[in-house]
Amino acid sequence: MDVHTFENNPNVFFESDPHTCDFFEIMIFEKASGTMDLNGQLLEVAENSIFFICPFQKKSCKIPLEDIKGFHLVFQNNFLSDFFDDKLFAYRLQYFYNSQQPQYLLLKDEEYDIIQFALKEIIAEINHYHNDSSHIIRSLLYFSLSKLNRFYSTFYNISPDTQSDTRIHKFKELLELNIRNTHSVNNYCEMLQLNRHKLNKLVKEHTGHSSKEIINNRLLQEVKRELRYSAKTIAEIAYDLNFSEPNNLTRFFRKMEGVSPVAYRKSAQNDSF
Repeated sequence: MDVHTFENNPNVFFESDPHTCDFFEIMIFEKASGTMDLNGQLLEVAENSIFFICPFQKKSCKIPLEDIKGFHLVFQNNFLSDFFDDKLFAYRLQYFYNSQQPQYLLLKDEEYDIIQFALKEIIAEINHYHNDSSHIIRSLLYFSLSKLNRFYSTFYNISPDTQSDTRIHKFKELLELNIRNTHSVNNYCEMLQLNRHKLNKLVKEHTGHSSKEIINNRLLQEVKRELRYSAKTIAEIAYDLNFSEPNNLTRFFRKMEGVSPVAYRKSAQNDSF
């Protein structure tokens, strides 16, 4: 885990070409402008804006470096799970692995001040390490991530509960591991050893969506990523994502997005990315 400020060396953090990292990132902008493309969604960078990026998600940045100010928090998944002794910790946070809402948040001034204080304290502990620094850093990091989860949940009017039934967080994990292989609610029910009614009830309470909607939205995100960032044919994408035939992918995409995969790809290729 590490925390830096953008103003120290902003060139390290921003790339205009689409790329992925193998760690979690939280980019917190106190002062900035421009845009970030995250998984094919173009989002505005503004004062007090935050971006939550999961491992291997595609992103690219068009952010002027003049007068930029803010924080860059990075950590590996196993760091979180080991640090907090909870292998599902990242899945408990609504802003990670979320295909329903943008992985983006705009903070109020007073909310930003709270997070800024905690991150500055973490940086101070890292720079001036003492015997008890690991305990202080753990507390401050847990506080920051949990506070951001509350702010995010309020912003999008979803459940902030990180201590709800563990099976809902396990469902999110299984979705990330298996979305390219199966889109069936019944298959996820079998993995979780839950009946369909129970899974739907848990998912609805936590996200406001049905389990099928969650699966479809996550699958749509994966299809968009392939269309936007790969040179594969529609048929190749369909088979890679376990559609029985290319026409089924086209029907699914048109129903979810309102345009054909070909039209979406053409539009994506004509933009600045």
